[in-house]
Amino acid sequence: MMAWCFNYIALVILAVFLIANPVLSEEATCAAGECPEAIDPSCPPRGHIIVCAAEYLDVNKNGKLDRSELEDALDSLPWYARGVLKILGSVDAIMKKCDYDGDGAISMDYDMEASKETCLATCFKRKAFKSAFFPDCDLVAPKA
Repeated sequence: MMAWCFNYIALVILAVFLIANPVLSEEATCAAGECPEAIDPSCPPRGHIIVCAAEYLDVNKNGKLDRSELEDALDSLPWYARGVLKILGSVDAIMKKCDYDGDGAISMDYDMEASKETCLATCFKRKAFKSAFFPDCDLVAPKA
């Protein structure tokens, strides 16, 4: 009887541990396909950059990065961080590469999708853009 009671208590403790342990619970959730993809800091995906740009740089929240918002973001960089312009280019260069429809604003949906071959096309540029404007952003793009 004593052995049975001990086994029962051990089983209850194990069950409580498994339920309460967030690491194991997260692994189970990820195994079920509900885990968000981790952001690789050496090569952040374009979707991550777009979501973060919408959150941090789209001041008027219209779903577009207007030329003035981009200029303000670049102007807000400290002098020692402006080396990012060597990587990304001037406001004119960024607009030329990313404003696919030429309306003077980079829409987070249409322009960014249509310009994926020219706008933030490399890991190096995405990493530079993220580190300059929103280094702590951990938002994940919604799955399509």
